[in-house]
Amino acid sequence: MQYFTIRELMQRMDDEQLIGKRVLRKQWNRQKQISFIESVLSGIPIASVYFDGSKPRWTVLDGVERLCAREDFVNNAFPLKDLNLLSPDYEDKFFRNFPFAVKRRFMNTPVIGYVLTTELPKE
Repeated sequence: MQYFTIRELMQRMDDEQLIGKRVLRKQWNRQKQISFIESVLSGIPIASVYFDGSKPRWTVLDGVERLCAREDFVNNAFPLKDLNLLSPDYEDKFFRNFPFAVKRRFMNTPVIGYVLTTELPKE
């Protein structure tokens, strides 16, 4: 088990150290992405991400949708709409419109990741 931040995982995706960005991407509809982002911003613990770490470029085994939702939100692909948990002040806001402190907290949100390898432990 390893701890990553959203910032670190996005950097790995940008540096092509993670495979799964668009190649393996499953599609969540926009409202599912928004609900997920709202959960992250509300501090609700989120599911772990699993990687195949047997090669230098890790493949995302589970969590592609969650990683892509974060990336799309940070890249201002969609505003938050139809919120259930957050204040109405966040309604119709893109990531770029958030205060710096909220953006920093979001980008530094911890993500638990499991890097799986086929390598056997040495005795």
